[in-house]
Amino acid sequence: MVFWVFLTTVLFAQAWGLKYTDCGSKTGKIIDVQLSGCEEADVCELKRGETYTYSLTFESLTDSESAKAVVHGVVSGISMPFPIPNADACENGNLECPLQSGQTYTYENEIEIRNTYPTVRADVKYELKDA
Repeated sequence: MVFWVFLTTVLFAQAWGLKYTDCGSKTGKIIDVQLSGCEEADVCELKRGETYTYSLTFESLTDSESAKAVVHGVVSGISMPFPIPNADACENGNLECPLQSGQTYTYENEIEIRNTYPTVRADVKYELKDA
């Protein structure tokens, strides 16, 4: 299972837009993307020192034993890995694995905007992959 969510966003203490683009998912269908504190906003400010909860609801189009989250920041067209400490989507993302084709799941996790993060405008490429 590999599917991508490309969130058009401003990252690290700027704003996180909930507008998203599916980057070509073939094994999952994105249904919804949410970010805490942004329920009624197109764009929200992410503040350093805060932690935000986000969720991705999707339909799996394939069976998968496990899944992991992979995140990249895209700045000026350059994709840079953004390590997340809790990448196991089954263990830390509220998914019941194995995933079954045709079933709907909601992946949930948190992102901490650390005080050390630079203020930079970026797009976020978020992937759930077979682990």
